[in-house]
Amino acid sequence: MRFSTILSLLIALLLAGAAVIGTRTYLSSERQDLLASFQQQAAEQAAAAAAAAAEAAAKAEQEPKETIVVAAEAIQFGELISKSTVREIEWSASVRPEGSYRTIEDLVVGEGEQEARYALTTVAVGEPILKTKVTEPGQRAKLSTALMPGMKAVSIRVNDVLGVAGFVLPGDRVDVMLTRSNVVDVLLQGVKVLAIDQIADQRQDNPSVVRTVTFEVSTLEAQKLVLGGTVGTLSLALRNVASTDIEPNERVTINDLNELDVAEDILKANAAKQAAEPDPTLTRIEGIEQMVRELSTGVSEKLEGVEAKLEQEPVIQEVVVEKIVQVAPPVPVRSTVGVIRNGQRNEYKVDKSEEDGGAEEASLDQEIEVQVSQ
Repeated sequence: MRFSTILSLLIALLLAGAAVIGTRTYLSSERQDLLASFQQQAAEQAAAAAAAAAEAAAKAEQEPKETIVVAAEAIQFGELISKSTVREIEWSASVRPEGSYRTIEDLVVGEGEQEARYALTTVAVGEPILKTKVTEPGQRAKLSTALMPGMKAVSIRVNDVLGVAGFVLPGDRVDVMLTRSNVVDVLLQGVKVLAIDQIADQRQDNPSVVRTVTFEVSTLEAQKLVLGGTVGTLSLALRNVASTDIEPNERVTINDLNELDVAEDILKANAAKQAAEPDPTLTRIEGIEQMVRELSTGVSEKLEGVEAKLEQEPVIQEVVVEKIVQVAPPVPVRSTVGVIRNGQRNEYKVDKSEEDGGAEEASLDQEIEVQVSQ
């Protein structure tokens, strides 16, 4: 191997090594720059969040503070409100609940029979004590105190079937259905349950079969309940706790029992399944439409090509046609005459005669000369 080849190879290796080292150095510097940039952004975001938190804390400290009375322990329906069952906590004045008490002295004015307050509903630990949840001083925790103004309390008799197997509890809402003769009507919708038997605690969560259910209704609704219980049988249908829908009142008769009804959740699931699975007919139609579109596209392209050719000006092109023409060989202008003398043959070139019949005379002369020579 020549020295120049070895030198070139060494130089190439050195350059390659330098390129690798330079690339690694560049990538390392870029990585460090990116890491530093990310760290700086994270630090800026953390600083901004800390500043926002500090600003919010400063603003909260600057806002006027008030005290509010909350339950120090769980208070049940009808329980006496005493100083040991409540406590005061700081509360922002801008979001103070309406009807709350600022101090314990405002709530507990005394512990005597004439000054005592009682809970109208169950109050959880830390829940603000509101005026709508306690009685007036000296007033007992009766069902009448839990009624909204203008509302009435009406009870109906139920059993384990008509009362939804005891799963209706105070605070629930139900639909009341009236069955008479061969028809069933929805008499009332979304009626609030005040009590079951003699239990009015809304935190009651143990289902039990009861004999009476008490509702909070208007005067007209109370009249309907009383009349419905007289002319037919009242049944309860438990509603979702968050349901506020008003459904159309449709009467159901014996003839409607022949119709097949499916649960709405099953119908929705079936509709979703059908929507997920493509219809074979629609698939075939879409395939035919795709074929028609492709065919029309091909025809359009061909028509455009024909139109483009028609619009082009005609170009005259020269075509070379080969034609075979038979040409007679040229008439020789000289003739060869052979003369034999003394056993040897000699040839002579003689010109043909240009006179009339010269060719024939020349050939005759030639023959004569040959014959004479012989």
